[in-house]
Amino acid sequence: MGILGVGNLGRGRDARFNRFLHGRSVLKGARFVLRGSPADAVTLAVTQLIMEGFIAREDDLATQLRERRSEWIAQAVEIGGNKVSWGEGVVDYVLGNTALDIVLRPRISHTLVVVSARELPEARTELHVFPHMSREARPGSYAGAASRLSDSLDALSEACTADGTLISDERSLGIPNEGSPASQVMVKELLGWD
Repeated sequence: MGILGVGNLGRGRDARFNRFLHGRSVLKGARFVLRGSPADAVTLAVTQLIMEGFIAREDDLATQLRERRSEWIAQAVEIGGNKVSWGEGVVDYVLGNTALDIVLRPRISHTLVVVSARELPEARTELHVFPHMSREARPGSYAGAASRLSDSLDALSEACTADGTLISDERSLGIPNEGSPASQVMVKELLGWD
């Protein structure tokens, strides 16, 4: 891909974004109400995020939530990284990226997304998919994560609409701390995310 190549480049820690395409993206999450089981909802959402370049975290959220007797199940994924060493920058350059490409297609700042779900009455599921940026994030460098997350949420909504499981889809900048593992308070408590 050239400097103005379309879309996203890389996965996980090495993910980059095109400033021209994603310069004004807003990092939003979503609350879905779906027909079906919480486990199926989490699997579907995580699969979609991984397709967009996020990678699964190794945190054992399931065990922590079971120990707390939580009604929620959850899995975390992440993308990007905050620190690029001098050596990594040189490797990027040597492997074919020009200095201009590195400036125009910067790495995405470390962004965590927690996918959590719980059972509701009448065989419904409440699904939360919410992002959390690192405090060390560089200004404006979350745009690539925002774009990939938005694409994931749109694809999830379309898939659930197509199979008749979508009841509602609400996008927002955050959720109140009501015990959801995707809330800011719980992410800090469960994962030590700051």
